[in-house]
Amino acid sequence: MNSWLQAMKQWTKWLMGDAPVPDGRSKAMLTGTVAAVAVIAVGVPAAIPSSSSANAAAHQPTSAGADASSTQYTVPPTIPKVAPRSAVFGSGAPTTTTIASSSGFNPYISGAATGTGSSKGEKTTPATGALPVGAPLTAAPATTSAPTAPTAAAIAVPPSTPVVAAPATLPIDPITDLVTPPPPAPLVTGAAAFVNSALVTWKPPASTTATGYDVFVGFGPGLEFPVALNGANPVVGNSYLVTGLTPGNTYYFTVKARTADVSSTPSNEVSAIPFNTYTPLGTLFGPIISMASTADGTGYWLATATGALSVHGSAAELGDTSSEGLAAPIVKVVADPRGAGYWEVAADGGIFAYGTAPFEGAASSITLDSPIVDMVPTADGLGYWEVASDGGVFAYGDAAFAGSLGGTTQAAPTVGLAADTATGGYWLVSANGTVSAYNAPTLGPAATDLPPAPVVGVAATSDGNGFWEVSRTGSVYAYGDAPFQGPDAALDPAAPIDSITAQPGTGGYWLAGVDGGVFAYGAAFYGAG
Repeated sequence: MNSWLQAMKQWTKWLMGDAPVPDGRSKAMLTGTVAAVAVIAVGVPAAIPSSSSANAAAHQPTSAGADASSTQYTVPPTIPKVAPRSAVFGSGAPTTTTIASSSGFNPYISGAATGTGSSKGEKTTPATGALPVGAPLTAAPATTSAPTAPTAAAIAVPPSTPVVAAPATLPIDPITDLVTPPPPAPLVTGAAAFVNSALVTWKPPASTTATGYDVFVGFGPGLEFPVALNGANPVVGNSYLVTGLTPGNTYYFTVKARTADVSSTPSNEVSAIPFNTYTPLGTLFGPIISMASTADGTGYWLATATGALSVHGSAAELGDTSSEGLAAPIVKVVADPRGAGYWEVAADGGIFAYGTAPFEGAASSITLDSPIVDMVPTADGLGYWEVASDGGVFAYGDAAFAGSLGGTTQAAPTVGLAADTATGGYWLVSANGTVSAYNAPTLGPAATDLPPAPVVGVAATSDGNGFWEVSRTGSVYAYGDAPFQGPDAALDPAAPIDSITAQPGTGGYWLAGVDGGVFAYGAAFYGAG
């Protein structure tokens, strides 16, 4: 060692010009020293790891509950080299590193593909962003800025700082916004068989929420088809006439109530067997459309749509329109309250007077919006009202106009008028049984107690303080001082009922069917057809 030091001193003095060139021994020492330095210079750098990222990965702390095996920290061979972090300056001011673009996959870096991070005190604040751990990330050569004070954008929000989100749309309340509950099922009261048809009637349950009904038919018990006969539009009344049926076949019917698009369970089931034709019960050809009583109640007339008449009891034949060319069918025969006379009334408002009945004018002289369905005389027979199916009223003679439903929207057509002889007013009755009073007391059914079948006729009592309604199936409804005389059970007529006529002075009435059948209740029977 001393020899090597002496040799190095000689070479130093030679370099300074204070001594001659050293001898051969000193030359050998210098050669060996240069060789040793060269070996060290080449070998030591080769032993140092080339990636600071790999070195950092080898010293990653073990996460709690995670697998601590070395494979957890192995850097994939495709990952690019990551530039080392900036040095920490004594001033404590952090440096910022901007990530410009990247490619590859790093399982240890989370953050956005672009953003700003900072390092201070060997603790790294990751770049802001929302990509999950393991998201694709590429890093271009990082650029280090000069040490500056942190900007407001680089200061992280403390974890305890609450984040207020914009209010979101509230969800539908599962308690208050329930689906519309189904209404209860209706009670079907019958299916009356007619020619190639059947009239299904029902009664809604009390306090129902139903806004309409659907009618179903089948060829066997419990085998109703799933498609309603009435189609997409619900039935708004309490009956439905099913047409196009084959005579002799048995048909089964059920009804469902509907509220909006929600239906009830099926009702009870009823059946009917339609027939070929009505068998006339008298001499008239064609269906009976109306009936009228004589002034003393000892007889009555039956009329067809052509105006042909049949007389019964004390009623006399005084003429008719059957031999005339009518512009519209006859819809009513009406007795003159003064004595032996009557009117025949056509759908276009035409009035044909016979016997003692006076002609006071007719609605046929004007253009009607709807056909005439009824005509009622005043108590003295010197005037009358004609009423149309839209509720329009036309007054003639000494009949006073008190109002009408004309020009208004109705749930059901008007079918008749009953006169209040005490006030000179009247009641208009609709097919659903509702009553509109004009200069007359309020009478009639409540909205929740309407008849279950279409109302087809109305008749007033002799004193004018009440009236009866009759349905197509023969059910009678009495209001005011009108006494109920029957029927006490379902009439089930062989043909539809189309009119009711009061017997003057007795409180009784007759029902007439389209086949000429006559049903007497508290009144005398004088024959049929």
